[in-house]
Amino acid sequence: MVILNAHGSYYQKGAAMRSKGIVFLLLLCIVGSLIHPDVALTETDDPSKSAKPICKALEIIPLTKQHVHGSTLVELPNGDLLAAWFQGSGERWADDVAIMGSRLKAGAKQWNEPFVMADVPGFPDINPILFIDPQGRLWLVWYTVLANQWETSLPKYRISENYTTQEGPPEWSWQEVLHVKPGDPAERGIQPGDRFVTSIERQIKEYAEYVIKSTTVSEKVARGIVDRWAEDLLSKARGENMMRGGQLYDANGVATSRKMGYPYFRRVGWQTRNKATIVDNKRIIVPLYSDGFSFSLMAITDDGGQTWQFSEPLVGAGNIQASVVEKADGTLIAYMRDNGPPPARIQISASKDKGLTWSLVRDSDLLNPGSAVDVIRLQDGRWLLACNDTESGRHSLAVMVSTDEGETWAHKRHVERDMRDIAIATTSAYPTVVQGRDGTLHMVYSYHHNDRKGGPNETIKYFHFNKAWIMQKGK
Repeated sequence: MVILNAHGSYYQKGAAMRSKGIVFLLLLCIVGSLIHPDVALTETDDPSKSAKPICKALEIIPLTKQHVHGSTLVELPNGDLLAAWFQGSGERWADDVAIMGSRLKAGAKQWNEPFVMADVPGFPDINPILFIDPQGRLWLVWYTVLANQWETSLPKYRISENYTTQEGPPEWSWQEVLHVKPGDPAERGIQPGDRFVTSIERQIKEYAEYVIKSTTVSEKVARGIVDRWAEDLLSKARGENMMRGGQLYDANGVATSRKMGYPYFRRVGWQTRNKATIVDNKRIIVPLYSDGFSFSLMAITDDGGQTWQFSEPLVGAGNIQASVVEKADGTLIAYMRDNGPPPARIQISASKDKGLTWSLVRDSDLLNPGSAVDVIRLQDGRWLLACNDTESGRHSLAVMVSTDEGETWAHKRHVERDMRDIAIATTSAYPTVVQGRDGTLHMVYSYHHNDRKGGPNETIKYFHFNKAWIMQKGK
């Protein structure tokens, strides 16, 4: 339920629930390294055939004073693991940030020395994702921040066909900008009836009804606030921040000269976070999000990246960084970070047409403190979700298993859980999970502990485990 006071202001639970620009300022008015102490580190000689719990944690790089975050992971055909993350002085404001990587060779006990995966000198490179496409090619997708603000992000991708033989980075055979072009053509300005604009208009109306039913203030007050949020969002979608001379065409194709909005804002600022989903062993769906719009969008290719199309936007209150999983009947479910108003919950949406259109974005029952989540379908059909299971703070990182495709999550274990005061607690967040061919699970995540003496305090952790560990009784 959305919590408001008598004046229509939101009740904020924790510092993690922060706004991102004008849309949230309006919408918010309505609406030591501590592995969990019960974890015993055990290994087996043949984990693929063992029901014994497997649980092993390892730092990929030594603790550093630099900022290391946004990790991703893929298992290669030869059994090696390849991880990537961004590293530098900070995030969008730090021009030295690069995409780094490391390999864990099959059977090895330690990760290799890190190497550069991508770096545009003088610009921040952020949030890599790795995946293998249906052609067996390795993809790296990330974004470069052009002007030190998230709204100026430019997504890019690299492809490699030779990525298992060398110790260092893959041999890249192709690189391209992922040019995002949602909506209709706008050569002479954004026209009335533009698909991107009309989709947002429709979803705003649906979402407004959903939100208003959850408030305790009067409908008149709530609608007034929603209308101001909608006005801001639609102004961006219509390109009203870039008005130029254009041509307005009527139903008969007759043009009238006038100032028109142009789609600069909706073609830049798209960001990556979660790995791609492959549908029908052909379609690649890359989840994108925008901090400017504070919602999500799917980039879709059916020809290995030669051409792209884009889904309808998934419009809600700060639903970003989607992780997509496929049900047995082909329905896609997106689990999204909640960067909006209380309640702090993972937001979800569904698609029945392979990612082109999506249902109303709504809150789930799963807690989320404004932090990334990852969900995958396991080989046996169960689902696994990795997330911070709190309303505030990233001090508790859990993995959960569902046997009914996300309806319930009956099994949960904590990978990290620091129950000290939140001001000094270690943060463990931004998980990425993959299942290996042997059935065991591999996860990487950001691990940042508070060092008041100014020493090294950040790394990327790797966690190897299995379902038996998650489902241990009494743990």
